Amino acid sequence: MPPVLASRASALAVVCVAGIALAPPAIADPMDPIPGNGVFVVGPDIAPGLYRTAGSGSTFGVWINNVPTQDSMCAWFTYSTPDANKEHVLQTNMSVGPMFANINSSVKAFESRNCQPWTRVP
Repeated sequence: MPPVLASRASALAVVCVAGIALAPPAIADPMDPIPGNGVFVVGPDIAPGLYRTAGSGSTFGVWINNVPTQDSMCAWFTYSTPDANKEHVLQTNMSVGPMFANINSSVKAFESRNCQPWTRVP
């Protein structure tokens, strides 16, 4: 093969490989609604904002002396670290009924336990 054709073929191969290597990575959209159970990192998993849940995800509630048991309630936590370290809780709340959670810019992770899905409030 003449040298000119060989160098063009090499250049073409480099351009094709470079084009594939330079493709941007796929980024998933943040979840909305947020499932009722789990720990979610703000940014990749969920977007900051005000969220609302209808309350407990339990199919039935257990009450003792007119007080719901912890297993009957929805609980949420916000953390200042993405690893949801219990020593870095910013806010928490627990209820049987509807609740709001404000996931602002200082929140790095959000945890939800036994809740119905969380939807973002416009």
